[in-house]
Amino acid sequence: MNRLFDNKIALRLVLAALILVVMGAAGVLLSVSGLHSGSEAAAAKSSSATSTQNIKADASEENAKLLYSCRVEDVNDTAAVAALLETMGIEDVAGKYAATIRADGDTQAMTIELQEPVQKAGKKSLDKNMENCAQQIMALMPSVGRVEWTYSLASTSKEEDETATVSLDEAAATKQLSKDVKKYGKSEKAFKKLLIKQADNASAKSK
Repeated sequence: MNRLFDNKIALRLVLAALILVVMGAAGVLLSVSGLHSGSEAAAAKSSSATSTQNIKADASEENAKLLYSCRVEDVNDTAAVAALLETMGIEDVAGKYAATIRADGDTQAMTIELQEPVQKAGKKSLDKNMENCAQQIMALMPSVGRVEWTYSLASTSKEEDETATVSLDEAAATKQLSKDVKKYGKSEKAFKKLLIKQADNASAKSK
């Protein structure tokens, strides 16, 4: 009886030792896996960055009519704001985003926070595309006087991504267009002229 008891104790000790060995091996595997995952994360970080190109403005009558039909009179109508941004195709321009509107003096300011990092080589193209979007937003949303977009610039090193914030206000947009940006939102015909001007500007800069 004592011998049987001793045998059971011995068996338990052997099993315990095996469990410790397995746990030790698992710990080593976890550590190695962690090192590999760090390298893979850095690679994924670089490959997932948004690469942008200049998007040609669609100045067709159909597009002008579609966008103008989404004109937003009340910024508190979140469904209407979301519909306008979706119809404009901001996600096609800059990937996933979150938009908020807040009071900015006598007017409203819209902030568009891009969710995906942007490659540094694509920063100039992204800002130009977003600048066109900002002009359209201010034309179609009478109470919005400034549009700001913020995003992170992807880093290929282990350093933290750099955050970039760019904005365009009503005065700057009016200067760029040589006409009050708000006047482009007075009618569908006027808005089409804005799209034509944006398309012409894009063509001139590509030459």
